[in-house]
Amino acid sequence: MTLTTFNASVFCSKELTKGLHKQLICISMVNIVFAFTSIAANTLILLALPKVTLIHPPSKILLRNLVVSDLAVGVVEVTIVIYWISMVQEWWQVCRDFFFAHLIASTILVPASLWTITAISVDRLLALLLGLRYRQVVTVKRVYMFLIAFWVSFGIAVLAIGFSSNIAWRIFMATIILLCVIISIYCYSRIFFRLRHHQSQAQAQTQEQANERVSLNMTRYKKTLSTTMWLQLALVICFFPYGALSSFAFREIDKKRSSGFFLALYVTVTLMFFNSTLNPILYCWKMNEVRQAVKETLRQLFCSPDQ
Repeated sequence: MTLTTFNASVFCSKELTKGLHKQLICISMVNIVFAFTSIAANTLILLALPKVTLIHPPSKILLRNLVVSDLAVGVVEVTIVIYWISMVQEWWQVCRDFFFAHLIASTILVPASLWTITAISVDRLLALLLGLRYRQVVTVKRVYMFLIAFWVSFGIAVLAIGFSSNIAWRIFMATIILLCVIISIYCYSRIFFRLRHHQSQAQAQTQEQANERVSLNMTRYKKTLSTTMWLQLALVICFFPYGALSSFAFREIDKKRSSGFFLALYVTVTLMFFNSTLNPILYCWKMNEVRQAVKETLRQLFCSPDQ
């Protein structure tokens, strides 16, 4: 469905939410917790990242872009809570305004997180394939140019195609998801086979010093790779239920005013938004440098200079 085919009078109606007021209040409370946790945690990660020196600057930029996307999703989550509360309180004009606000913002931000995760997987593959040339090829300037080009082109595409034909919109979104999946599978497959080959070569070397250097570099690389794969897995788990349900749930809601599909859809939306809260936990769990930087930032924020 395009952004213009969503009928606000349907998604903001007494008929749709009849008997769901308690459920909407419950998921609103859950989402408020997730929203403020996401905003606080991702803001903390942003403050801590400048203290992390072991992450290559271009890789840090991609990570920062993902953190900013998650922070923005937390803000969008607040708008969707206002949308639900306005339905319960029967503030229909507020309901319509915030329905379209969260719809457009989510349409831009959710694929942005998917693209950023995919870009990080490409970055990890390039780091492995290019070796010493990686720092010359993947530079801060080129990463910034890529991100600016992505945000501008994707934002224009969403606004242009999102308000055009239904078929064009479905093809556009399906193409984005399919491309991200194919690129990610390709990158991780190449990384897996390359690491196996690299391990075989390392075992055949005889110079102890060279082995120690390779072992140190590969250990650091595998840690960052593990973090990337956990982020990818978390995204798939959180986004898959919404992707599987939304394709026909919106039609059922629009045609049959199905309250059951409405509630089920927004339960999956809650899980999808939870990904923005989960990612900072994964950063701190899988990346020692980030965890230490977060602790230092918290001490600076909450401890007085005398302490």
